[in-house]
Amino acid sequence: MANTELKTAPAIAATKVSFEQEWAIHQFISLEARVLDEERYTDWLALLTEDIRYQIPVPLTTYRRNRASTTALKPLFIIDDGLPGLKQRAAREATGLVWLNDPATRHLRIINNIEVEVTEVPDEFLVRSKFLLYRGRREKDIVNHPGWREDILRLTPEGLRIAKRTVHLLERVVMDKNLNMFF
Repeated sequence: MANTELKTAPAIAATKVSFEQEWAIHQFISLEARVLDEERYTDWLALLTEDIRYQIPVPLTTYRRNRASTTALKPLFIIDDGLPGLKQRAAREATGLVWLNDPATRHLRIINNIEVEVTEVPDEFLVRSKFLLYRGRREKDIVNHPGWREDILRLTPEGLRIAKRTVHLLERVVMDKNLNMFF
């Protein structure tokens, strides 16, 4: 009888979380997406830690043969904010004076392929996910932003909180009027 076992890629060394922890993290990610879709930015800020780092690096486009090499270039960021910068961006939206969002911009976030791992830091989890952010304003101004995120979620006395988010956009050149949104 022939061996019918499927051949799979070598196992990736990742420490998994319990089913209960993974479920709680999935629920948290879903809640966060809904809060952002509803433009409840004050509520969203409450889901962040005081030492949050929110980054969107500029995608590096290189030939495959150069990817493994080191470079003297420092990473460049489209956005590199801590809590004060995120609060400032959220407060700007709350003024109602952002002309681009009047009439209101509608957002729809689809978060999928969520992977959760424990980290070396107690009560912190590495959460990787894919997203598709639909952004629509009026009937003809609809843009999609696909990408993936790498989050560090921290378990605090108040519950799970985002301690770090790195957003990776697929597009090197963003084909939108602005990035006046949170991913």
